[in-house]
Amino acid sequence: MSAEIFDGRVFSEKIYKSLKARVQKLKARGIVPGLAIFSTKGSLAAESFVRSKMKDSGKIGIVCRSVQVSSLGGSKNYARAIEATLKDKNIHALILLKPLPDGADIEQLESLIGPEKDAEGLSPAHFGRFFSARDFDEIKEKRLIVPATALAIAEILKGLKFPFKGKKALVIGRSNIVGNPAAHLLTMMDLTVTLAHSKTRNLRREVGESDIVVSAVGSPHLIKGSWIKRGALVIDAGTSAVKGKLTGDVDFDGALKKAAWITPVPGGVGPVTTACLLRNVVFLSERAFQK
Repeated sequence: MSAEIFDGRVFSEKIYKSLKARVQKLKARGIVPGLAIFSTKGSLAAESFVRSKMKDSGKIGIVCRSVQVSSLGGSKNYARAIEATLKDKNIHALILLKPLPDGADIEQLESLIGPEKDAEGLSPAHFGRFFSARDFDEIKEKRLIVPATALAIAEILKGLKFPFKGKKALVIGRSNIVGNPAAHLLTMMDLTVTLAHSKTRNLRREVGESDIVVSAVGSPHLIKGSWIKRGALVIDAGTSAVKGKLTGDVDFDGALKKAAWITPVPGGVGPVTTACLLRNVVFLSERAFQK
């Protein structure tokens, strides 16, 4: 038995097709969705990220602007750049690219952005509304802004058409960016969810008893292939750079021998995350039009 490998690039195109239609409707009403990405000037990794997002935004008609900020002065330069951009009516969504320079106050800067233009879904208003949702369909119907990687994990699982209701799912990692919101999404999808973390005892046993394993830690090969339950679904949302190459949390080659489905790194969760992030941008643009 060898697992089927999920192709995130192909899957994300389905989301883009839907988003492109929504963007066209906005443009017909005189609104061109605009996204601004703030990054630290001189960061090669940030420049690569921004170029990639600009390309993906262009596919569906979103205008993406790069705002590079000097690393000097802690939060001051970032705050000035954010405040100036917030005044631009053509920008409907903002992303604050991490890590920020030493001394920068992330909470202060995110509070400046506010929920109206928070594309990452991390503001208390978005987070609270999301965690009050009880049904997955409510996210689309009410255009809730959800952390993109967590939403990508749920979309992948739904896309596999696996009979997952009532199955046991293990989410490894409890960050507010991925782990916590992913666990909530899977619970809304009627899975029985365990949230594991660095203090979890006998992680191997938890993995081996789970029908679905989601890892979002950022620890290379944390999950051994031999731990995986035969026929399980494995969603690897962890990324680390090892010898210049992106590597996931899961021992991919080992897991291939036991899992039914697995997402690779790169090319699995990543492309779908980008598509979900741009969906947030479109949702925020639609909200701006309604106002």
